[in-house]
Amino acid sequence: MPDNRWSNGWQALRDSDRDLALCLLFSPSGSRPLLADRLHLALEAEISVRVTSEPMLAAIRLQWWADAIESRREEKVPLMRRLLRHLEAGAIQQDDLLAQLAIWQDRLADNTISAASCWRDVFLMLAGGDEPPPAAGRVGAALQDHEQAAQLDDGILAGLRTREFYWIWMAGQLARHRLSGRFREDDALLVWRMLGWRIGIRRPSPLPSS
Repeated sequence: MPDNRWSNGWQALRDSDRDLALCLLFSPSGSRPLLADRLHLALEAEISVRVTSEPMLAAIRLQWWADAIESRREEKVPLMRRLLRHLEAGAIQQDDLLAQLAIWQDRLADNTISAASCWRDVFLMLAGGDEPPPAAGRVGAALQDHEQAAQLDDGILAGLRTREFYWIWMAGQLARHRLSGRFREDDALLVWRMLGWRIGIRRPSPLPSS
C-alpha cells in the first residue's frame, strides 16, 4: 500500500506551483514526498527574495527557516512539520536542507546571482549523488530564464530519460513548452500533454529566444 504520511505535501506544492507538481507525477513514488517538500521549500525561499521589499526582511525570512530546521521546531507550519518528519525518518540530512537555503541566502549577499542560478543549483541538489547530471541544473535554470529554455534540446535532455530523473526531463519539456506559443497558465490539459510528451506525441519545440 502507498505511504500516505506526507501525501499532502504534493498537494501543497500543487497549490503553490501546479506545473512543478505535475512534473513530479513522473518521479518514483517513494521519492515524491521529499522532492515535493524540497521544491516547496525552494519556492518559499524564492518568494522571500522576490516579494519582500527590503533585503533585510528577506534575510530574516530565510533565517527563520534555517533556525527552525536547526532547532527542529515546527511553529505550526505544515511544510516545516513535513520537513521535520523527513529528518526524523532519515530521508534527508539537516545539512542538506540548510545548504539548500544557503543558495538563496548567498543571492541576497551577491546581486550577481540570479534566480536561474539558484534553481540550477537546487535542481542539481535534488538530482542527488556525487556527480549529478549537469542537464538537471540546466533544466532548473531554464524554468526561470527563457533564453536558457530556448537552448534546451533533445540531446541535452536525453540523459534524463531514466526512472530517477524523468520528472526533471519533464520539467525540461515544460520549460520548452512555455516558449512554444501554446502555453497557458490555466491549461487544464497540461497533464495530458505531459503524458503525450512522454510517449513522443507533440513534444514542445520552443520558438527561438529574441
